[in-house]
Amino acid sequence: MKQHVLIEGRHHEVEIVRAGDGWALTHAGRTLHCDVGTLADGHAYSLLIDGRSVDVAVEERGQGELGLLIGGRRYAATVLGPREWLARSIQGDPLEGERVVRAVMTGIVREVLVQPGDAVQPGQTLFILEAMKMENEVKASVAGQVSRVAAQAGATVTQGDVVVEIG
Repeated sequence: MKQHVLIEGRHHEVEIVRAGDGWALTHAGRTLHCDVGTLADGHAYSLLIDGRSVDVAVEERGQGELGLLIGGRRYAATVLGPREWLARSIQGDPLEGERVVRAVMTGIVREVLVQPGDAVQPGQTLFILEAMKMENEVKASVAGQVSRVAAQAGATVTQGDVVVEIG
């Protein structure tokens, strides 16, 4: 099955085919084998991609939109089938990163590194979230100015809670 994946607004066409107990993923002429294991509460996954382990936290937002936390970095992703991709291409939908930064899993906010009024750039760490005994740096996916910080250091947040808003 062919899928169109937008990560941080960049388009990637991926062919996904069942291969034994896992999946074969083909992107840009390269095929990788992927095994998927579910971790905590069905929103965190352990992937084994061609023998390399990658942990991924996923926040499903509906209509193919996802928030991903991979290696401490936050990504905005959208998965579209061929028809949805064609419709979006025709409409010329502008793609940009997320301006509302949410907790992608339940955890404790260890440190907030921004405050309202601060200018931020894509890739800049906004806050550190401790979850599953790991500290994850949650980064901005867009440039802008912090308009609101909704959680303080030490606060427990639930998956989907707004932590920072970028105006």
